[in-house]
Amino acid sequence: MSKLNQRWTPDQLLKMNEESFMVEVLDMIKFSPEIDDTDAQVNTMKQKLTLIEEMIQTRLATKK
Repeated sequence: MSKLNQRWTPDQLLKMNEESFMVEVLDMIKFSPEIDDTDAQVNTMKQKLTLIEEMIQTRLATKK
């Protein structure tokens, strides 16, 4: 099951090693044959990608 609603604090993101971080990101995406191009699925994927973008930006900001 994907973790669409999972939120990490900047401290949690910073403590994750690169492998753990990437596993979490990829787990959120989980592309599969069941994903279709209906409006609901497209909106769900947009939400996931927005969350992933926020996670990456937070991780980069905490690494500086």
